[in-house]
Amino acid sequence: MRFNNKEMIHVSHSNPALEGRMSYAKMSNGYASKVLPISADIVSLFKGFKERWFRLKYNLLFYFKINGFGQVDLHQPAGVFVLENSIVRLENNMPGTLFSFSLSFKDEPDKKYIISSQSEDHVHQWIKCIQSSTYEYMRTRMTSIQKKIVELTGRDPLLMYPEEGKKIGRTKRSVADEDDSDLFFNPPTDPLPPPRHKHDASKTAVSNLIEL
Repeated sequence: MRFNNKEMIHVSHSNPALEGRMSYAKMSNGYASKVLPISADIVSLFKGFKERWFRLKYNLLFYFKINGFGQVDLHQPAGVFVLENSIVRLENNMPGTLFSFSLSFKDEPDKKYIISSQSEDHVHQWIKCIQSSTYEYMRTRMTSIQKKIVELTGRDPLLMYPEEGKKIGRTKRSVADEDDSDLFFNPPTDPLPPPRHKHDASKTAVSNLIEL
């Protein structure tokens, strides 16, 4: 996955949708699809829980290191999860933690992260915010609102504006026509971004977790 390091750091410093201190651990390969017994040795199942400061901004879940004195290093995030195609679930009876949820990805079924929080309410708050932060969720919400507007007004709000690159002015009408419902004007448009250079997709590694 290609990304701009400086831009990612800049985003991590902006006002988050949610932030807080939690611990996370990566589940060892082979255990993602198994039911873990309560008496299981947590050391053999996990690489070890690490306490981090998490920040959720857009569809990016940043985490920052915490030193031995409990101070958070907010200068640069230690890593970031890209939450598209993510699956977040409440985890009950998870060894080594009382309140936790899991984070996994559809394109990486063998990887699973367990995130532990201070309380059950805090866990539910994080699950709700993560689920509503993805592009897929917002697209589903937009489609639902679009259908409701069509049912109430009989008009599709997405068809009331011209397509990008097309100019729409006044439609032809007779002088005697007093109805102005056929008048359309060009809405203001933002300047187009500069063209991007092509890159070889075969040389681009895909990962949902970026360690900065």
